[in-house]
Formats: sequence, C-alpha cells, structure tokens
Amino acid sequence: MKRNTSLLLLLVFCFLSLVYSGEGIAGTLQDVTRRGKLIAGVKTEYPPLGFLDNKGVNKGFDIDIAKTLAKELFGKEGAVEFVPVMPENQIAFLTSGKIDIIVGIGTTEGRKRKIDFSIPYFISGQSILVRGDSKITKYQDLAGKQVGTIRGSKGDIAIGELVPTARRIKFEHPSEAVKALTEHRVEGFVEDYVSLYNLLQRSRGLRIAGLQPFSPAPHSLGVREGDKEWLNFINATLEKMKKTGEYEKLLDKWFGVEAKVLWRLFKK
Repeated sequence: MKRNTSLLLLLVFCFLSLVYSGEGIAGTLQDVTRRGKLIAGVKTEYPPLGFLDNKGVNKGFDIDIAKTLAKELFGKEGAVEFVPVMPENQIAFLTSGKIDIIVGIGTTEGRKRKIDFSIPYFISGQSILVRGDSKITKYQDLAGKQVGTIRGSKGDIAIGELVPTARRIKFEHPSEAVKALTEHRVEGFVEDYVSLYNLLQRSRGLRIAGLQPFSPAPHSLGVREGDKEWLNFINATLEKMKKTGEYEKLLDKWFGVEAKVLWRLFKK
C-alpha cells in the first residue's frame, strides 16, 4: 500500500513539475496549430486599433496584426477568433487559457510580473489636442496655462512631471475635456495619441499640436509567462512584417497621413 502511495505521489510530482516548468507551459504554438485557429483577446472600443464596425465585425490595426499572425500560421488570415477583453480582465483571460494572446497591451512593471511581452509592435504616447488657431506646438508651451487631463491618466501624470507650472483641470471623461477646450476653459487637452486621433475625427475646429507624441507608451502582444516557443514565433512574425513593409502598410491604412509620425516614433 505504501509503495503504491509513493508511486502515485511521484507521478503527481512529475506532472506538476512539467506543468509549472517553462517547457511545460510553452505549448501554445502546438495547441494553436492543433486547433487550427488562433484565439486573440482584443479591444472593441479603441479605434482605430480595435473596434466593432456597424455590422459588429472586428476591425482595426490590432485586428490586422492578429490576422497576419493567423496567416503566418495557417496561410489564411481568417483562421482567428476574436474575444473582447478589457484592461481589468485581459490578463486573467490569458492565464486561464481562454485566449492565446493579448493584442495591444501596454507594458508595465506590474504586468511583467504576471505575463511575458513581445517586442513592441506599436508606440503611442501623449499628445495635445488644441483649437485650430492655437499657437501651442509642444508640451513646453503649456507652462502656466490651464490644461485639461483625465484624472489619474498617463497624460495627467506626464504633464504634472514635465510641466509642473501648468494648471491641470482634471476631468472624468474625454468628452468633458473636449467641451472645455471648445469653450476656451482650457488651452489644451493632453491624452494618449490614439484617443485624441479618434476624437479628432468627430470634432471640428480642433487639431493635434505638433503631431509629435511625448512620453512614449509601447504596445506589445501578451503571452503566458514562460511560453518561449510561442513568443519567439510572434517576435519573428513582427520582425518579418517590418522588413517586408507590411507594418508600414497597416499604419498607412489606419492612420493615413499621421502614419509617418508614428513610424518615426516607433523607430527611435
């Protein structure tokens, strides 16, 4: 009886060692290949990176990145299933196996302790939305001026550090900050470039000052910790996209004239 119990414990130990070792976890590439499709966690309310069109179809720069991975795996970009994720659940979805990858996740020290990240595939940053007749061209011009920010956002923190003399007027929602800008209650609204780009498409008489984001914020693809083989495949695909020009084509498709600005920022 003791011998059988010892054998059982040994088998359990070997199984757990396999599961929790780097080699055991690094099976996503094989799982995806065996399944025949990629399952990607994506944003659905963050155009032009990830959003739903009027027919409920996933569209955006991030979506095309996932499609390119699927094409590299299976020869067809349609071999991918999109699962909506939000900042508060995306890591849990990944670590629990509901998705194979997070597309478009900002790299932070806290997140690095939970998952692994690909090389950056997109770099945004903070920009300034101003009125069309404004003379503001860079964040230094905000010194001594009233500036709209979103409470607790990276833009709010960046202005507090870079331009301490700016008088920050903090809002809860971007629409409130845009309204304050059009009503001349603030001289600029500082927020993530992609968010401002999206707002600009719906706002008249405004522009993004200087078209040169500051406080760069890299976006990467998130994978389960220790998943080396899968991570290597993803990084190789991203590098291939840069070399073949596919990456620049996607930037131009989703950002138009501003694509060159983003490409210069990415190459720094």
